Amino acid sequence: MISLLQLKYFHQLCKKPHITQTAKELCISQTALSSMIKSLENELGMPLFDRVGRSIRLNEAGKIYYKYIDEALISINNGYEAIMDLKNTSEQEVCIAVGTPLVWLPLISDFRAKFPESIVRQSNWPLEKLTNNLKSMDIDFVLAGIGDFDMEGLEWSHLRTDPIYLAVSQKHPLASCNSVSMEDLRDLPFITLPDDSPWRHFTNKVFDQAGFKPNIVLECDYSLRASLVDSNFGVALTSALGRSVDLLKPNHYIRISDEFTTRTQAIFWNPKKYLSNTARAFLGFACSYYQ
Repeated sequence: MISLLQLKYFHQLCKKPHITQTAKELCISQTALSSMIKSLENELGMPLFDRVGRSIRLNEAGKIYYKYIDEALISINNGYEAIMDLKNTSEQEVCIAVGTPLVWLPLISDFRAKFPESIVRQSNWPLEKLTNNLKSMDIDFVLAGIGDFDMEGLEWSHLRTDPIYLAVSQKHPLASCNSVSMEDLRDLPFITLPDDSPWRHFTNKVFDQAGFKPNIVLECDYSLRASLVDSNFGVALTSALGRSVDLLKPNHYIRISDEFTTRTQAIFWNPKKYLSNTARAFLGFACSYYQ
């Protein structure tokens, strides 16, 4: 008889087909894990992994079986979460991941003010981790731009569409301008975020549409960018959302006039994951917040 524990061990081993590492993560011995997988294969009457020396690799049968077990374990976990919600014994929390935490501060702060009993767990992650953790259902939502990452299999709802601004120091020659075009920025020195950030991914596409590569003189995180712009090391791009929280203060913001320089922000979630009452409350709040 196949047990739930066997299926959980198989599922974990599929995600990282390495006996030693998986056994360590499961807090069991390698022998116990190998024995459990072997017992499962005996029950099914065929191997699920190809074994080459000390290495293992999921075979065709294993891939087929994993697909069904993955869906089954998702349903089991969702069922548990639904019952906990019904009993009102689940933690009233929502897990959110973002690429740029400061721009979402008003949304999160106002949600907590309206739902003070809720716990918001917010993480700041690079692009790859945003996608992986949403698809593995380790989080409830991602707040990011449309097209920032692989959206296959995900659902999303539009939050806002923002114009893009150029941030320059108060002493910069362009500081007196009300608007500029991308062509005006061709030779300017740019301060950007690291290559794995959602904003950098977006601005790369903006420069591609403008038909030139930016003169990037510095890459840094959000905490340094404003000071570097203020010190005239270069200029930076930001969105209306960033401007609304004065992300690059004390610098001057100039509207970029090109039609393609807009950023559509959305909230993303995995439809396979059960959303708690608190998570659904956050989704509804976020979708109406910027209207």
